[in-house]
Amino acid sequence: MVRLSRYFLVIIAIIAFSVVIPKFYWMAFEKPVRSPFVMYSCVENDFMIQKSTQDGLVRTDTRGNNYTREQYEEKLPLMYMRQLMISGTMPDTINGVFMDAREINDERSTFRLRTRDLFTPDPGLYPMFESQSGRANLEMPDDYFRITWRMEFVDANTNKILEEKSRMFSAVLYNRGFDFPAKSINGIPTTRKSIDEGYLVIDSEDQLFHVKMIKGKPFVEKVEIPEGLKFKHISCVDFRNKRYYAYLFSEENDLYILTQDDYVLKKLPVDGLIPEEQEIKIYADYFHYNIISDGEGYMRSQILDADFNPVDEYSETWPVKMERTEGKIYKFLFPGELSLSNSNSNYNAFFLNLNKSINWLVLSLILIVIQFFIIKRRNEKFKNQIVDFTAILFTGIFGFLAVNIFPNKFFK
Repeated sequence: MVRLSRYFLVIIAIIAFSVVIPKFYWMAFEKPVRSPFVMYSCVENDFMIQKSTQDGLVRTDTRGNNYTREQYEEKLPLMYMRQLMISGTMPDTINGVFMDAREINDERSTFRLRTRDLFTPDPGLYPMFESQSGRANLEMPDDYFRITWRMEFVDANTNKILEEKSRMFSAVLYNRGFDFPAKSINGIPTTRKSIDEGYLVIDSEDQLFHVKMIKGKPFVEKVEIPEGLKFKHISCVDFRNKRYYAYLFSEENDLYILTQDDYVLKKLPVDGLIPEEQEIKIYADYFHYNIISDGEGYMRSQILDADFNPVDEYSETWPVKMERTEGKIYKFLFPGELSLSNSNSNYNAFFLNLNKSINWLVLSLILIVIQFFIIKRRNEKFKNQIVDFTAILFTGIFGFLAVNIFPNKFFK
């Protein structure tokens, strides 16, 4: 029993060391590389690149020209309109188009999708707002809905099913061809939006539906999509111009938009977007859409015009963490690491990242030799230390520290 207790403590120590030691190592030695901020100038028809260096922020273009902060802002008038109006340098026209402040604001939008937004717990219950309440501000409803074998509304105060409302919405969904249950329910479940447009719902047969409530009655519209097209993620948006409901990412990593009111599904001419591995940002203005994909060790900016036609693209690469000096040293020190959180996930769990290199085995063999002399100095039998040697071989420095903090002789 004493021996089993000792092995249990060793295992606990190995787990603890695999969490703490690599974390402190990265805190002490990691030198993160910041992705450059890249925007497209409607004045120069070129990319404006802002980088963080040891000498501070550097602002350049693809031709190697350097700009001051004021010059950089003048090259991006639609982004820095307010500052240019204050300084009196905002142009009256750009590309022959008169610049109206209201129109510029209406056409400007920002979208951001992080990997952790895909890997996040499902709330299970969603608020259904009244789309035409007649009130200036949206108000949270007293009930929430879910779509399982039917669409059910649950009273938030009593936790009772609202049968009449549930049957009414379920019947309309069924008559529109909805196949229960829902695979995903996508919307903006907050009052912090200009108007409520309900939810885009994918049923069990990968059909797409628009569901909302108008004056207490269900509104359901089936969206026609090409056969075989499946969406893995839908991000609903609330932009001033009200041109489309959402950005939709297909299983083939294609990006679509769903136009508002006429429900036209339009595929954007961009590629290489992988939401599971990248942070995706979309900056839109009066003239262009700037679609940026930030991955580990690279970034890419693809520019579309206002009609979603390709205009230009720009990309940069840099060494990933494991290819830099701190990463190469890490490969020799640790067989891997265990963390309680992950920057790419909103779940709390154990995340195991194994070292893909076998360089750490060199340190394990050295530690086994050191352990051999430690045991010899203690005058202990080597046959009783086989488990300890095995632990050091497969867990490296974590196992070495654990078996020496809780040595066999401690329990004699």
